[in-house]
Amino acid sequence: MINRGSLKQLAKNQLRGNWGSGVLATLLFLVVSAPAVLIGLIPVIGGALTILFTAPLTIGMLITYLNLTKNVSQLNPSDLFKGFNIYGKSVGIVLWYSLWTFLWSLLFVIPGIIKGFAYSQAMYIIADNPNVKVRDALKISMKMTKGYKFDIFIMFLSFIGWQILNMLTFGIGTLWLVPYMNTTLANMYLQLKKMSIKSGVCTDDEFNGRVSLT
Repeated sequence: MINRGSLKQLAKNQLRGNWGSGVLATLLFLVVSAPAVLIGLIPVIGGALTILFTAPLTIGMLITYLNLTKNVSQLNPSDLFKGFNIYGKSVGIVLWYSLWTFLWSLLFVIPGIIKGFAYSQAMYIIADNPNVKVRDALKISMKMTKGYKFDIFIMFLSFIGWQILNMLTFGIGTLWLVPYMNTTLANMYLQLKKMSIKSGVCTDDEFNGRVSLT
């Protein structure tokens, strides 16, 4: 079982002394990805172009907080751009995640939401080890989230108070919500990974890309 309270407290401990860097990383993400808002307005191809632009930043954000949670070191805002070092994998995983979640949502909203949680760890897997194939990351995510999708849903739901506070501050709260939420979710990924290996559902070789599921 995922202990939300423990993961959130761990995130707060890891962010101690790193809040300023977290705010800076959030600002960098918002500023650099701002042109994607205009790109998204382009008819027909706008959505795809936005993914091409923002995917590396999205993976870079996950790398930033995985580095913090795994190394318990200083948060480095420049890690945000490491997604561009694996540009193909970054775009590939975001495209595949978006495509499969969209296709499942066509069967009704609920199946799409469930699959969204099933695939929710795939981007973390690529950020953690880009040697893993994109399709393998989706399959590993499905295995490691089996039996935990409701816990993942509750984890996201537990941030609703922060979301409301964010709206009351006209979005300013985003600067603190993003670091807190990303650190917590990175810790959740690491816990799910550890539990899946311990239970034999997944293997360390799968997470390191030494074996392929495709």
